[in-house]
Amino acid sequence: MNKINPIYIISLVFVLFLFSLSLLSSSKNALNTIESELKELNKLSLEYKEYKNNWFNKEEIEKRVDRLVKSISFKNEKVLVSQSENIIKIKIQSKDEKVLEKFLKRVLNEKFILKKLDVKKDSIYLEIGVKV
Repeated sequence: MNKINPIYIISLVFVLFLFSLSLLSSSKNALNTIESELKELNKLSLEYKEYKNNWFNKEEIEKRVDRLVKSISFKNEKVLVSQSENIIKIKIQSKDEKVLEKFLKRVLNEKFILKKLDVKKDSIYLEIGVKV
């Protein structure tokens, strides 16, 4: 029976060690990329949650609409508000274009989902979405 040279065994162990180190290194790199993708996904989910809470909260939308309609600037104007399950409809009529312009600026600066916006010389009609 022939003996196996110990140098061959040591070199085989050394090659296996190097191979396992390269596999470990590639596994660490894959894990780091997955972790970074997970952090990005968590950040995106938090942004979406904040977006959903700000834009789709029915009570908050109703409060903002009430604040807008009951504002002192529009108290003397004819403002009609009707609400259904998914849409709040607002119509303001005024002879003063500055009042209409101010109303439109305030509506556009609020966090509303505008479904419909109709601007005429003496009135503004808009529909605000409550649910998507």
